[in-house]
Amino acid sequence: MKLLIADDNPVWRKLMQAAIAPWGYRVVFAENGREALDALESDDPPRLALLDWQMPEIEGVEVCRRIKQNPEAPFTYIILLTSRDREEDMIEGLDAGADDYLTKPIVAALLKSRLASARRIVEAVPPAQWTKPQVDGFDIHHLIGKGAFATVWRATHVATGRLAAIKIIRADLATDLVFERFAREVQVMRKMNHPGIAAIYASHLERDFAYYAMELVDGESLGHYVASQKPKATKIIEMMAQICDALQHAHSQNIIHRDVKPSNVMVGRDGQPKLVDFGLSKSMFRAYGGPSSNETSEGSVLGTPLFMSPEQARGDADRVDHRSDLYAVATMLYLFLLREHPHGAGSMGREETIQTIATTEAKRASSINEKFNPQLDDILAKCLATEPDERYQTAGEFATALRGFLHDRAASRSGL
Repeated sequence: MKLLIADDNPVWRKLMQAAIAPWGYRVVFAENGREALDALESDDPPRLALLDWQMPEIEGVEVCRRIKQNPEAPFTYIILLTSRDREEDMIEGLDAGADDYLTKPIVAALLKSRLASARRIVEAVPPAQWTKPQVDGFDIHHLIGKGAFATVWRATHVATGRLAAIKIIRADLATDLVFERFAREVQVMRKMNHPGIAAIYASHLERDFAYYAMELVDGESLGHYVASQKPKATKIIEMMAQICDALQHAHSQNIIHRDVKPSNVMVGRDGQPKLVDFGLSKSMFRAYGGPSSNETSEGSVLGTPLFMSPEQARGDADRVDHRSDLYAVATMLYLFLLREHPHGAGSMGREETIQTIATTEAKRASSINEKFNPQLDDILAKCLATEPDERYQTAGEFATALRGFLHDRAASRSGL
């Protein structure tokens, strides 16, 4: 299988070539972002790519974003590489559509393992192009994003003129499990009616063609918003409370999201967050028997590792409930305020991240910054407790605690 290595450092390229040579890949090189983009958009593009974050002409993260948004490009598994040990980079990379992320210097055994996993995924997805779809009642404009089995398109509903995001699965690639999960996502989103959750407008579920059209948030992901707009801490805290409001509604419908993360929260031009992508959600009332909906058919844990709760990381499906979503919100808040992960997992690989979250306690915010506000420190520590019973028991309670902190802070500053 062809593998692209894109890095402007010739010494590092030679080291990588020597390490990878015995593994059976056909390696091609790029010295800058423009060469990497040209290679990935060629007639015979590599299906695997290692992209250095910082390169001349075009940064690796931007190359990744363009390939993932290009409807003419086949599915390419992209691993971003960076020498900066920063959680913000990981969030931005995942937001750009990167499939994985590694921090230099890279251990050869780890890279070999990650490439082997990537190769298995790529070999399961034929290199067919994503053609522009035809959906009755909608004008399709352009691709917003794509994964191994689905694409999301910007569209307009002809009858109303309303903008929509249409998610379509590839019937020729989707397994029965993927189709069932997609159908469940549609069912779940139809139950929602809350300003903090993107609404679904229409759907069609047949094995040979399945899609749903949902509210298109005219804005950016939460991760990109925080990185680009640099909002004040009080704004970030209020946004977390608003996300809790949306989760409280979902939980009241007996729905757990299970994949709350910055790229699954969109921020509109009005600065209001909206929760999207209930693709990994499950009912709080799971029937006994059968494989856990918290695992794939191969038994691997579902969800984005960086924002998993300990019970998710352990694969303890029976203990994953609405309080797991609260752990994810607390992790986002911790990371945005402190620029560190509560388990120190920002630069780890997927497996190591899962293991660390499963086996270690979250660090108190005050251990990272001794001047951190004690009241907020206690709020975060409570919601990041290892045991779900020790956390806030509802999203509403967590939101109330956050807003209580903001109220107390404003009162103390005004002298009241």
